[in-house]
Amino acid sequence: MSNTIPLFEPDPYVVALDEVAALDAQIARLSAARARRVTDARNHLHRQAPTDTSTGGPAWSPVRVERVELVTELAQLTRRTEYRTTTLVDTSTALVDRLPATLAAITAGVLSWEHAEVIAKHADGLEGEALTSYDNRLAVLAAEVNPTQLDRKARHEVELAQPTTAVERAEKATATRRIYVDQAADGMAYLTLFAPAPEIHAIADRAIRLAAGLKSGGDPRSMGHLKVDVLTDLLLNGETSIPGATRGIRGRVHVMVPAMTLLGVGEEAAILRGYGPIDPATAAQLTADATSWRRILTDPITGRILATDPRDYRPTAAMIDHARLVHPECVFPGCTVPAEQADIDHTDDHAYGGGTIPENLAPLSQAHHKVKHHTRWQFVQNGDDTLTATSPAGHVYTIRPEGRMEPAPRQLVALVAATVAATPEEDLADCPF
Repeated sequence: MSNTIPLFEPDPYVVALDEVAALDAQIARLSAARARRVTDARNHLHRQAPTDTSTGGPAWSPVRVERVELVTELAQLTRRTEYRTTTLVDTSTALVDRLPATLAAITAGVLSWEHAEVIAKHADGLEGEALTSYDNRLAVLAAEVNPTQLDRKARHEVELAQPTTAVERAEKATATRRIYVDQAADGMAYLTLFAPAPEIHAIADRAIRLAAGLKSGGDPRSMGHLKVDVLTDLLLNGETSIPGATRGIRGRVHVMVPAMTLLGVGEEAAILRGYGPIDPATAAQLTADATSWRRILTDPITGRILATDPRDYRPTAAMIDHARLVHPECVFPGCTVPAEQADIDHTDDHAYGGGTIPENLAPLSQAHHKVKHHTRWQFVQNGDDTLTATSPAGHVYTIRPEGRMEPAPRQLVALVAATVAATPEEDLADCPF
């Protein structure tokens, strides 16, 4: 009788998990290679020595021009936000230039890119032996913890390495405080408040205590919903205590509702400016509560918004409003700054003969307005509400209007045309539209 050794099939669940871990290691190695290439791109751009292209105002230093051109270029090529691209550039250059131990660990597939971002972020300001000690120590610690845990350890290691710079680093970090909005699905969005930790924890504590008070009073909403609702109420209806701030300011939103949809005979979605299409029920509620209305005429054939014929040297209020209606956000590729917070720019510089007409005006955020004038980015209006942007490296991007309504149905256009043709001219004078 022969002895046989039973063969066991590997557990497919375990195999799948092992493959995920192997792919993560491969991604880490590729991330290390990408960091080197990003740094190569920076060095090649430096050798090109781009300079300020503006014709007036304070000039940008070559260092600033280089950084802005690199970040904006990479942001478009990789479809990242400029904020995330800045993190990519800063992390990459820190790894290659200053953190050899961490770069070696990523190249070996031991650490993830998320770990690298944490280590590079907290290395800012460290030099000499303090930097070397920090790099070596964190490269080891990172292999044992996730990025959130590593963040706490990194801050602790920095305090040990350079405790005298804690106040300076806190002041520098405070200068980066900001608010930004990220869109979500189904009519939702994220509001991110990046501020000093004591204020953030105090805000969260106030929301919890207010929500708890309502809950104990019998409010049926969950604690999670109550915290959101009380903070929303405070932000929209509360008053600021900052000296000099204007009181009575209330939040505003702009909604474009097609007339046919409003009358219940059309299906085109309403547009919340800065967000996009919203559901009919929300649109109906917003329009019912609207404090003001403005009629916007569109070409029934093309859907383009029709503007008045301006003749002033400076953009008129109607021209500015028109530019913001056609492009509800900054027209720089990838930018999501609302048009109301942006400058109205002459696409063809007025100093070089560009006209103050709707076809030559478009919103640019203050930051990108400067990028347009100080770097080699170029913009062209195409005459159909689209713009063409050409990057310093020669990549071409098309910016399409978001504020355009769908053309009216051909049958409706024909019906209106026939009705107008059959209506006496004196009767048309009484038409409210």
